[in-house]
Order: sequence, then structure tokens, then C-alpha cells
Amino acid sequence: MKSRFLIYVFLLLLLPGCSGQQSGGVAEAGDSLQFSYAKNLTVVSFPDHIEVTLRNPWNGAGTLARYCLYEAGQEPHRTDMTPVRIPLQNAAVFGSVHCALLSELGAGDAVGGICDAEFINQPELKKDIAEGRVANLGNSIQPSLEQVINLNPDALLPSPFENSGGLGRIESLGIPIIWCADYMENSPLGRAEWIRFYGRLFGRGREADSIFCCVEHRYKQLRDLAESTKTRPRLLPEMPWSGQWTLPGSGSGSTRLYEDAGANYLFADLEGSGGIPLSTEKVVDRGINADVWLIKHHGPLDRKQMNADTPLLANIRAKIWWCDTSKKFIYEETPFHPERLLEDLISILHPELEIEAEHHYFEMLKQ
Repeated sequence: MKSRFLIYVFLLLLLPGCSGQQSGGVAEAGDSLQFSYAKNLTVVSFPDHIEVTLRNPWNGAGTLARYCLYEAGQEPHRTDMTPVRIPLQNAAVFGSVHCALLSELGAGDAVGGICDAEFINQPELKKDIAEGRVANLGNSIQPSLEQVINLNPDALLPSPFENSGGLGRIESLGIPIIWCADYMENSPLGRAEWIRFYGRLFGRGREADSIFCCVEHRYKQLRDLAESTKTRPRLLPEMPWSGQWTLPGSGSGSTRLYEDAGANYLFADLEGSGGIPLSTEKVVDRGINADVWLIKHHGPLDRKQMNADTPLLANIRAKIWWCDTSKKFIYEETPFHPERLLEDLISILHPELEIEAEHHYFEMLKQ
């Protein structure tokens, strides 16, 4: 792990043009951490504390939360912000994606509790949960109050949802709640840039900056390469579930990723920044012309069974590339490493570029 950090730092020094450097402001006013892609995050550093503001992603003019980060021996300077003592050492992390990120940052030991343990894929974390080193806090929508009290974490890290009603009685415990709203960013690099905020929560700010710099550099390289191609294969993602087919809207990070990979995403005109549910009939009507069909599925996928379950799917003649999410860590790795997914998609959409993806999340499904 230490060698990986040294590589990140070395590459950061080699890439002085990498965006996101801290501005040289006046100390009294604070030094703003410059974010080039993240739209919902503001971080201002002072000599003895850090002020963080999260913009409400569902209300551009509103604020989701404000935090005052301070270290041991210091005092929070802002009474109008939630005080958070850093580095966090015993955090309740609600999502597996953030657990994977903390492990990469070298802060995996700071994960004291986890929600939705049944969906955890990382072998080491599963072992820690089974042996009681990491607490199972239950469902991420309604965590166990008793388990949270027993853990007594120094912070909770859940993902916010519009009109969710919050965390109920857990909010009355007085534990700082760090809302992980990174998934609401409308670009892959925007979400990945949140790593710089999480790094500062766990005392890994320099490592986080170095990792993001490398992510950005590789992503832009790949994007520029895809832009040079003359063809844009027609792309259809996902598959129906319970009669509905949820597809990313025009303002989502997934749509931006498809565009950057050199795809003609057939539903790029859908309005919205999240997932848009459509009828299977409507999707098939347009998706029948797709060249590539990307599917994420937990476990083996069988085309004959798909057609038997939903006969309309037989009309789609596109080549199917599927990701077995029970074996591939696509959900855990790619939110903060979109360059890995971009590389894989370009290798699928543009084989003429002869890119050999280091991380293969998708494989061609035998028809």
C-alpha cells in the first residue's frame, strides 16, 4: 500500500498542470480548494480548521450541510456548522463504494461499521464483518439504532436521497452526519473529485489529491482518443426489471461517460439527472437499432432465458456485453475511478483503437 502512495505522489509531481490545486488566498479569508468538476462541494482551509459546504443537489440555491473540520487539540470555530473532529477513526460507512475508497486511501481501519453487509463483495471487509471487527449496522435506509449506539462512531457517512426523511431517531444521537452526495454530480470526474474531500476527513488529503490527479490525467487521455474516432456506435444500456427499464437521463454522469467513450447513446435526450423509468416497449422500439447492449447483472446471464422472460427482448439484435456484478467490482471501483470504466467501454465500442483495458468489467455474451 505504501508503494502505491509513493507512486501517486510521484505522478502528482510530474503533472503540475493537474487541476484542483489549492489557491493561494489570504490566511484570514482561507484557502479555497479548487474543484474543477465537482459542483456540489466547497472546501476552504484555515490554519486551524477546514470549512466544508455541501450544496443541495435537488435545490441549486440551497445547502445540504456545512461542516467545520478540526483536529485534536483544536476547537471548532464555527457554531453555525456541524463540528467534525478529524481524522475520523471509527466511522459508520453506509456504502460499499466508500469502504473501497477508504481502503485505497489506506484508511480502511477507520471503518467501524457498515450497512447492507449482504451486498459487500470485498473479501477482507466481509471477513472483518463475519469476525466482528466491523459492526453490521443493518439496512442503510433504517440502520439499527442499537448497533449504532453500541459502535459509538465519530461520524456517520450515509448517502442522501431526496425527500427521504433523514435517518430518524439516529439523528438525535448527536453524531456528525457526513452526507455522501457524490453520486449526484453530473460528470464522472465530478464524482471522482469528491475523493479529495473524503481524504481530508480521514487524514489522507495528500494521497487523495495524488490519486485524483492520476484519475483525471488518464480519463482526459482516453476521452481525447475516443473523440478522434469517426464512428459512434449506437449504445443501449441496462435491462428491464419488473416491467420497467431505468435509463440515465441527459444530465447524469453515466450519459457523460457514454459520450466520452465515443458512443451514440440512444436515449441521450431523456431529461433528468438520475435514472428515468421507461416501459420495456418504449425502450425496445428505439433500442432495436442498437449496435452494443451493455448489461450489469448479478450472476450468470442467459440470452435465451432473457427472451423467454421478456419476449420483446428478442427483437434487439445488438451484441451484448455484460458485467457479472457478483464477480466484478464495478460498483465499488468505478465511481472514483471512472477512467477504468471509460477504458473498458472504449475497448468495446472502438476496437479499431486497439486499447487493451487493464480492468475488464464487461465481456461479450455468447448468443
